Amino acid sequence: MSETAPLNVKNYLNGVFYVINTIVTFGIGVFGWFGAQSNTELSAKYITLVTPKGTAFSIWSVIFLFQAIFVVLQFLPKFRATAQVQEGVWYWYVITCVMQVAWTLSFGFEQITLSLAFMVLLWLSLVAIVFFQYYVAKKQQPNNTLLEFWLLRFPFAIHCGWITCASVVNVNVVAVRYAPEDAVLQLAMGIVSLAYLHAVSVWVCLALDRPNFTIAIVIAWAIGFVSDQLNTPFDLIKERFSETIIGSVGWASLAVVFIIGIQVAVRLVLMTGVTDICFNPKEAEEVKALTIETKTKVAAPGANDENKNNKDESSEESVEVPV
Repeated sequence: MSETAPLNVKNYLNGVFYVINTIVTFGIGVFGWFGAQSNTELSAKYITLVTPKGTAFSIWSVIFLFQAIFVVLQFLPKFRATAQVQEGVWYWYVITCVMQVAWTLSFGFEQITLSLAFMVLLWLSLVAIVFFQYYVAKKQQPNNTLLEFWLLRFPFAIHCGWITCASVVNVNVVAVRYAPEDAVLQLAMGIVSLAYLHAVSVWVCLALDRPNFTIAIVIAWAIGFVSDQLNTPFDLIKERFSETIIGSVGWASLAVVFIIGIQVAVRLVLMTGVTDICFNPKEAEEVKALTIETKTKVAAPGANDENKNNKDESSEESVEVPV
C-alpha cells in the first residue's frame, strides 16, 4: 500500500476502542466505579500461591503507554497502511479491547468463572496479533527495523506476555473461589502453573525461528514477583500452607526466573553476529554451509581440475581398443 493511503475503518476503530478500554479498565479495575471492587481488593480476597506482588502490576502502565503510541502512529501516513497494522493487527485489537472490557466488568462484579472465560478470549486475541505480526515480519525480512518493532509489535507482545501470566492466575483464582479450603488442589495448580509458564518461555525463546524475547521476559517478570510475594506471604496463604511449602514454591519460582534468563542468554549467543532482530536459524545454517563451501573452493582452486583429470584418465583406461 502507498504511504499516502487514506485512513480506513481499522485505523478509526483502533483509536475508539483504545479509549473505551482505557476508561473502563482504570475506572472499574482501579477506581471501582459503579460499586465494583477494584482489582487490588479482589486479588487480596482471592489470593493464590502464584499471585504476584502488587508491584508487578505496574506493567499495565507500560502496556497502555505503548499502545497509546501505537494508536497515534497508526493514524499517520507513514504507518497507517503498513502490513503490520492492516494485516498483523487487523481487527484483532478491537476484539482485544472488547474482551478486556468484558473481563474488567465481570471480575469487578465478582463473576469469577465468567471472568476466566473472557480472560481466555482476551489471551487468544493477543496471541492472534502476535502470530500474524510474526508472519508479516517474516515476509518482510530483512527489511524489518527496530523502530517498527518497538512501535508496532512490542505493544502487543508485552500485553500478550502479561495476559499469559494473568490467565494462569485467573485459573488459580477460580480454584480458590470454589475450593477455598482445598490446599492440595491449590498447591497442585500452583506447581502446574509455574511449569506451564516455563514451557511457554521455552517455546518463544528456543522453538521459534524468530524468538519472542518480550514474552519470555514478561513471564520472568511476573514469576519473579510471585517469588517476592511468597517471601512475605498474605495471612490467607500462611493459614492454608505450611512454611515449608510456601518457601519451596517461592524458591522454585525464583529458579524458573533464572532458567528463563539462561534461555534468553543461550538464544542470544546462538544469534551472535546476526544483526537482524528477526533471526532465522534455518537461513543462517544455509548461509554458513554456503560460506564453508566457498572457502573450500578458494583454498583449493585446482581441486576441481585435479578431479576432472583423474576422471578423464580413468575413462581412458576403461576404453576397449579393438584388435
